[in-house]
Amino acid sequence: MALRIVLAGGGSGGHLFPLTTVKEYIGKNYKGKAEFLFLGPRTDLEKKVMKKHGIPHKWVLCGKLHRYMTFRYILDIVRMPIGVLQALWHLLLYMPDAVFSKGGFASVPAVLAARFYRIPVLIHESDSIPGLANKFLGSISNKIALTFERARIYFPIHKTILTGVPVRGEVIGGDPQKARELLGIRKEVKPVIFIIGGSQGAKLINEKIMLNIVELLKHYQVIHQTGPSHFDPMKHEAEAQGFKIGHCDYYPIAFVGDEIKHIFALADVVISRAGATAISELAANNKASILVPITKSANHHQRINAFEVSKVGGAVVLEESNFRRTILFYNLKKIISDKDFNQKLSRNIGKFYQVDATEKIARELLKLAGK
Repeated sequence: MALRIVLAGGGSGGHLFPLTTVKEYIGKNYKGKAEFLFLGPRTDLEKKVMKKHGIPHKWVLCGKLHRYMTFRYILDIVRMPIGVLQALWHLLLYMPDAVFSKGGFASVPAVLAARFYRIPVLIHESDSIPGLANKFLGSISNKIALTFERARIYFPIHKTILTGVPVRGEVIGGDPQKARELLGIRKEVKPVIFIIGGSQGAKLINEKIMLNIVELLKHYQVIHQTGPSHFDPMKHEAEAQGFKIGHCDYYPIAFVGDEIKHIFALADVVISRAGATAISELAANNKASILVPITKSANHHQRINAFEVSKVGGAVVLEESNFRRTILFYNLKKIISDKDFNQKLSRNIGKFYQVDATEKIARELLKLAGK
């Protein structure tokens, strides 16, 4: 009989890519037949990622846990039990050997339903401080895979294993010349900055970059993942400031796919949010980086993630309030012109890449599944 695993999560690339990375590893290395099913939201991102990896997708409503009363709180009170009922139905029909949850509110219905049927669950907590959903899910899950040692204090210690983040193979081992060909970057006279605000983009970073685009392009070539919903406004704003896309040093992209490894290889500096998956991908590529954590992230987890990296000299961290022209340009110039500093950042961020993270999680998942 085939091994059956349900994948649960969603909402962002950081909550989807580790699921598909573990799926691909098991598919290649498990000696028998392995089948997978994804339970979660059905936004364009989930549909696109699951289709790419050939994973059947069953939709469940997901309600978010809130710390305070809002109108959405009332809606989510209704969504959550409906989502659990949907998950109960899908699991009854599929009856997997185990559930691998990336955590977060999108995982709650599937994990609750799995525990009802006594299906073993492994959740993965990427951040140094877990959110409400993962604190709750950790109490009922069989195993909790962690990225940061600091996160152990939030879970039953006997359930935790330190694994790191599964980093997808398509972000590693890029060719800088390939990136130039893909994006039409012909000149090599200026350093390259890669700006990536997550799979959905980052409104604040986008706006700050556009405010400083004239000065940036005097000194740098800028590759900018804007996020799908921000692409047209960023493109139009750049053109309004006199930069014709395809004929200047500004290269906006709505969403970076498999070409990301080539862009990482080309970039001299990366400006990024401080989600755990983003940090792990930067670490896998030993990229000198400027991290801009989301100020209002749940439990300030991005700020703590960034602090953990900066504590070992692995990145420059700019709070959103300090993401201003003078400070930004000072740090860009220092990273690019000071080779020792650049190498220090590249070397130290590499400490956050666990080469065997995917294997560790897959092994634990198979153990839970009795395989």
